[in-house]
Amino acid sequence: MDPLYKFDDTIAAIATPPGQGGIGIVRLSGPRALAVADKIFRIPRGKLPSECASHTVHFGHVVQRGPGEGDSFELIDEALVVVMRGPRSYTGEDTVELNCHGGAVILQTVLRLAVEHGARLAEPGEFTKRAFLKGRIDLTQAEAVLDIIRSKTEAFVKVSAQQLKGDLTVALGTIREQLMDVYARLEAAVNFPEEDIPQPDRVHHPDGPLVSIEQVCGEIRELAATSTQGRVLKDGVKAVICGKPNVGKSSLLNRLLRQPRAIVSPVEGTTRDTIEETVSINGIPFQLVDTAGILCPRNSLEEEAVRRSRLCVESADLILFVVDGSAELTAEDQELIPAVQDKNVLVVVNKCDLPRQNDPGVRQFFPDRAVVCVSALTGEGVSLLGERMSQAAVPDEAHYCRNVVVSNTRHVESLHQAEGFLLEACAHLKSGLSWEFVSENIKAAVRALDQITGRDASEELLDKIFSEFCIGK
Repeated sequence: MDPLYKFDDTIAAIATPPGQGGIGIVRLSGPRALAVADKIFRIPRGKLPSECASHTVHFGHVVQRGPGEGDSFELIDEALVVVMRGPRSYTGEDTVELNCHGGAVILQTVLRLAVEHGARLAEPGEFTKRAFLKGRIDLTQAEAVLDIIRSKTEAFVKVSAQQLKGDLTVALGTIREQLMDVYARLEAAVNFPEEDIPQPDRVHHPDGPLVSIEQVCGEIRELAATSTQGRVLKDGVKAVICGKPNVGKSSLLNRLLRQPRAIVSPVEGTTRDTIEETVSINGIPFQLVDTAGILCPRNSLEEEAVRRSRLCVESADLILFVVDGSAELTAEDQELIPAVQDKNVLVVVNKCDLPRQNDPGVRQFFPDRAVVCVSALTGEGVSLLGERMSQAAVPDEAHYCRNVVVSNTRHVESLHQAEGFLLEACAHLKSGLSWEFVSENIKAAVRALDQITGRDASEELLDKIFSEFCIGK
């Protein structure tokens, strides 16, 4: 727990997004949360929020004390109050939520009243930070909250929910326990050599430290390998649609989006600029980019269109190289092939509803790449294209079955650090170095893992993580 953080104040914030809505929530948390609620909320028949049982909801009114002496109150809003006493609350301390009407003026007024009666404005992510510092959640679960809020697809919501539930914490805890067991055995062997404990000349013994450390290394490596899938589900895939003019790039974009986003015309050069839209395909967010098909620009506008198209191709995670299946492969097609040949590319033969000509012709340039025949006009083959796109985005399907998926770059870096320390420990064991060096490597690996869960997180790291949260969460 951060020794510098003070829990003796009560924080308040609007917990719902800006703008108008049916409901808006003002959240309070801290030792005076109920006392502040007593000042600004009235329940029929004179009951106070502080007199309500925990985890109950009550109808009433947000009020403001009238001018002068006496018990006169001005009605501000009709609302519901939710009382959650610590430690059984999100933050682990007394929490009150005022469910008001979702207007900006109403919510700001209620927040102002809360501050006037003893609360202070919460900092970004401070509610979740309190939950972490109180030990209700660890750092991986706190980061999962942010991931759920920012999720672009249902698939990543599920991954984040597993992490929020604590699955990653459990997996890391198991690895940590194994390492601490090896560490304890090493320390015992060094400090109590007379006991029947495997010694350095028995490092290859099935129960020896080398086998155990190598096994843990494999588990860490396998967990880190899920980051490919995690990154794709979290950040999405930039898929650039390119090809010569009039092969149906814009039509394909519209078909994948299931809406007429790009203008389609038989006139060459209709698309003068890149068009970007996001769509979820098999649970993976794809940022589709339709590029201009102009090869020989006739003016400065078309020169800029070509430049932008080339930049998109260079930065793409996946390229859909579209050719016209109703005509022979042309010199224009072949001029574009070298720019995409060595990249992660899917060849899309469009207009398969017409007699095909160039399917065999294009395969000679992409012998090891998938070629998918589609009709952007009728939709034929588009489902298969979606499957091929998903496979190209996450080529290692073995990790799809895992319940625990690492999606955070910080976690991946710490896992690689831990693996590096353990590999060094294995090298020390094989070379016959003193076991004290091996113990130090194991301790360093454990510290790297503790960075992930927050056991060994610095104040600077915590500030950085929680500053990315919105105010009110």
